[in-house]
Amino acid sequence: MSLLSDLEDRIAAAVEGVFAGAFRSPIQPAEIAKALARAMDDRTAVGVGKVYAPHVFTVALSEEDDDAIGPFRPTLAGELATFLTGHAAERGYHLAARPRITFAVHDDLKIGRIRAAAESAPGTEPEPDADADASPEPEPLESRSPAAPPPLIPSPHTMATVTVSGIEHDVVLTGDRVTVGRLASCDITLIDANVSREHAAFVREGTGWAIEDLGSTNGTMLEGEPVTWSRLRDGDRVTLGTSELTYHEPRR
Repeated sequence: MSLLSDLEDRIAAAVEGVFAGAFRSPIQPAEIAKALARAMDDRTAVGVGKVYAPHVFTVALSEEDDDAIGPFRPTLAGELATFLTGHAAERGYHLAARPRITFAVHDDLKIGRIRAAAESAPGTEPEPDADADASPEPEPLESRSPAAPPPLIPSPHTMATVTVSGIEHDVVLTGDRVTVGRLASCDITLIDANVSREHAAFVREGTGWAIEDLGSTNGTMLEGEPVTWSRLRDGDRVTLGTSELTYHEPRR
């Protein structure tokens, strides 16, 4: 099954057929998905050994079309983000974070017309390839603005992390709660039809973390046993659908 067919099937299943009957705009989900995929392809950048893809997207549309999709905006954004994650994986792109999609009204667009734009969030641009063309001549010192201090990024060596099947880099657990599911609004988005939209959450417990099932359809397994809530130990394997997540304590 193609990514677009899978997208349409999942949207239809998510709203139990209501989407097609109530979605009166001439814009269809597959059309938006194609435009977003093109925007992603156009904004890829070559880094050190990787091709980086943008993960922040805006879909511009008319006011009438925006009104038509209004009730379904969260569902549509979540499924489009899942589609883009699959599109990136299919082409070998590296994503710095899960895709994030917003809709914006542009007065110059007529009904049935859309415009998709893509960009990377500040601070996630790839490192330049060592073989890339030489950079342009630097500006004179007197014309430069003062350099901003680098952002403070927590080191994964001092924080708990999760290895996620299908994601090539470990995910750092931050804050007090990290949600996992198929929705783009989840902190960890999984491309897995057996995973619920909001399936489970990693919850901070003192100096450690626990796993909590969020009433998922297929349940949450810890080391092969179903759990609703359980404290985690280093190396514990959490299974959601067919996806496996391995918990790692901070390195001391």
